Amino acid sequence: MKKLTILLFSILISFNSYGVWTKITYDIDENSYYIDTDTTKVHEDGYVYFLFLIDLLKPEVGYMSSKVYLQVDCVLNQFKFSSIINYKEPMGVGNGETDNVDNEWEQQDPDDTVAAKLIKYACEFVDEITSNCSSVSDCTKRA
Repeated sequence: MKKLTILLFSILISFNSYGVWTKITYDIDENSYYIDTDTTKVHEDGYVYFLFLIDLLKPEVGYMSSKVYLQVDCVLNQFKFSSIINYKEPMGVGNGETDNVDNEWEQQDPDDTVAAKLIKYACEFVDEITSNCSSVSDCTKRA
């Protein structure tokens, strides 16, 4: 019975460490890109914020994955990085190392890029959730 309890606890911990990631796309190098829909929200400032994960097929500069928190203006198609955390393990597992961000607005890339697909998904996700809101503050409670 004790072994069963330990096994179940281990399984629960492993599920929590990966979060709720929805695979959105992959790039030419077969790196996978995911969005955490639980973090995809419109804030009081009217911008959409979301966390996405890059899971690399091969290590780059010693890292296998990164979690990136992005701020998006869905109307003007602009975005800026809020934070980047790099991980030596796949799927953002383990202790992360924070990377510097310049925090400047950037114009969204053409529609066929990974960034455009992530941003489009996040904006459409929030738009669907908030379509019946009467105000931004009402939407922030829902999204």
